[in-house]
Amino acid sequence: MEKNESGNTMCDAIVVGGGPAGCSAALFLARSNRRVILLDKAKFPREKVCGDAFSGKSVGIARELGVLPEIEKAHQGIVRGLLMVAPNGKKVNVPFRKGPGLEFAGYTVERKLVDDAFFTAARNEPNITLHENFSVTGLLKDEMGRVCEVTGKDLATNEEMKFHSRVVVGADGAGSTISRLLAHPPQPLEHIYTAIRGYWSGIDGLSDDIELFFIDGVLPGYLWVFPMEKGRANVGLGILSSDLKGRKKHPNTILLEAIATHPLLSQRFANAKLEGRIGAWAIPNGSYVKKNFGDGWVLVGDAASLVDPFSGEGVGNALCSGKYAAQAIDAALNDVKEGALPASSLEAYSKMVDERLRPEMLDSYRLQRLSRFRFLLNLFIGKAADKPEARQMIINMMGSNDEKKKVTSPLFYLKLLLP
Repeated sequence: MEKNESGNTMCDAIVVGGGPAGCSAALFLARSNRRVILLDKAKFPREKVCGDAFSGKSVGIARELGVLPEIEKAHQGIVRGLLMVAPNGKKVNVPFRKGPGLEFAGYTVERKLVDDAFFTAARNEPNITLHENFSVTGLLKDEMGRVCEVTGKDLATNEEMKFHSRVVVGADGAGSTISRLLAHPPQPLEHIYTAIRGYWSGIDGLSDDIELFFIDGVLPGYLWVFPMEKGRANVGLGILSSDLKGRKKHPNTILLEAIATHPLLSQRFANAKLEGRIGAWAIPNGSYVKKNFGDGWVLVGDAASLVDPFSGEGVGNALCSGKYAAQAIDAALNDVKEGALPASSLEAYSKMVDERLRPEMLDSYRLQRLSRFRFLLNLFIGKAADKPEARQMIINMMGSNDEKKKVTSPLFYLKLLLP
């Protein structure tokens, strides 16, 4: 890496955050022959609380980056379908469509292993310089007001360091330091999921289906059981932070009471054992449209609030946003020969997000709002359990955004009400 006149390390792009979004951006840029500095506060491998599903877009980007073989070595379970349980106890099983190049829909893989696979790929990329255990403390701007430098501290040595670049990519998650330093307003609680998860062993009745429980005591949130291996599962709870604020019970209590008392769960968990502790994290939903580019900077992944508002899945959109950011930055570097990149040169990234990711997130947000109503859940899942054509609607919905739109239409529910 070169040094500028002040002796600070120079590069084409600084990526802050070494998760899927950051590694995606860094790898795509590096393979376009751009010089990248990748910073992360942690030392990899590191723990990351997640639902652990890995499918769809995630598989596609992992294959494109050559990371999928490492993830396949680590996978702990496969997913073929979905089981949904309504508040009245009705159940429906629907198969997922096969993932790209897979004989099944996807994997369940601990995020620690997924993230380490991407980070290792970045470590092995000659055009990427890594700094782990690095805490970002500031952003510096040039005379045009464009972000051009990142300051921070090496947590192992306490050394203060500065890195100069032409663009900064904020990929540092839900509590993004880059977003805070850019003075973005806090995300409203009604657009954030509070999620918790633990690993249980000895659960009866696990299959290759992920399970979603929309049940009393948990609504308007949902409980999931994702199969891992040998009777082990990722079990968690997601609920909007705005809804949780008005409840007296801690989310851990809500989850533990549900698996201990619900008739479809209690027997299955009778001999199950919690491994370790229950972890918690915030999920910034894509129902909130956050500014994701500006003079000398872009935000990707959770830092840009790109999590699916219905499923809570964020890795796929994180990886895609990293790719789109890299493409836009590469083009901007070709067009703007010197200095930090102006916002006008980075707008293409935001347009790609709006065209390729935003429509699905909007429809998922509509589904999320509908899933708050007990009557609609009982109707939807009940009809799908009893009528093959209604069940096919769910299968189609999982693979098509156009079909998802139909589920948010009042006409759809009118049809379900008909005998």
